[in-house]
Amino acid sequence: MEEKEWFSTWFDSPYYHILYAQRDEDEAAAFITSLQNKLALTPGSRVLDAACGKGRHAITLEQLGFSVDAFDLSTANIESATVFENKNLLFFVHDLREPLPLQNQYDAIFNFFTSFGYFDDQQDNQKAFDTFSGGLKVGGLLVVDFFNPTYVLANLMPSETVECQGISFRIKRWSEEGYLYKSIEFTDQGKEYSFLEKVELVAKNDFIAYAAKAGLSLVDLKGDYNLSAFDELESPRMIFVWAKK
Repeated sequence: MEEKEWFSTWFDSPYYHILYAQRDEDEAAAFITSLQNKLALTPGSRVLDAACGKGRHAITLEQLGFSVDAFDLSTANIESATVFENKNLLFFVHDLREPLPLQNQYDAIFNFFTSFGYFDDQQDNQKAFDTFSGGLKVGGLLVVDFFNPTYVLANLMPSETVECQGISFRIKRWSEEGYLYKSIEFTDQGKEYSFLEKVELVAKNDFIAYAAKAGLSLVDLKGDYNLSAFDELESPRMIFVWAKK
């Protein structure tokens, strides 16, 4: 049997959502609202949340007045998200590397909060950008939000223990051969668990090259969720905005 890619098992695990439950919903909603204020998309625009998790950001986009499609590779995530569906919000299971069901239909596509860089084969990164580009209308916008590798490596916390819902998650982080690794070990109800996250340290210029090859031109680059100007050394995030040529 072919070994599953790590993200298809860890993201489906209930423990993933326990560990990351503390992620600040208000901050995320404020960021998306600020982003829309900057992009000034027309109310009713059709947008896509690519790799949407359980749909929390797609819900915010719908509340801002957009017609939202959202997909994730995790069947469990999409099953959880479908309870929020309405006439302006649709969820479906999809792989970022495969062409979208709708081509040339979206005014904007969003890829939020480091939902990229999970693949072993770098050619899959290009496939993802081809997927983005294929779904956009001419002039449509792509927003990709990813960590800044320079900042992350300079400020890496090698190990910590995080307590969530009575579980002690023992976390270690390191970089190796162009990837950032995070091991997560814990015990629950007498059973030992171990998961490994692996995210490619995709550089700014690599993102720009993937986008250019997919027919996208860079419009803007911000460095944090307050949409401050990007600084290679000081910015924790890389928030790209591209337009389809």
